[in-house]
Amino acid sequence: MMQSQTLSLDDLVERARNHTMRPSERRAQRMSLIMGLRSDDSTLTKDKVSTLLDQIEGHDAREPKP
Repeated sequence: MMQSQTLSLDDLVERARNHTMRPSERRAQRMSLIMGLRSDDSTLTKDKVSTLLDQIEGHDAREPKP
């Protein structure tokens, strides 16, 4: 059985500090933030948020999503 390495908090912070986010990671974080900030009675859907982000980011709706 392979034992997984447990990283210290300092190691994790260093790894995060050196990580360059990909565009898909930034988009996923934006999506998560927007969905998390919605009010309980919001009718905003992930599809609508995705469409709005496409418009804001200048993506052509016919292009495949990142």
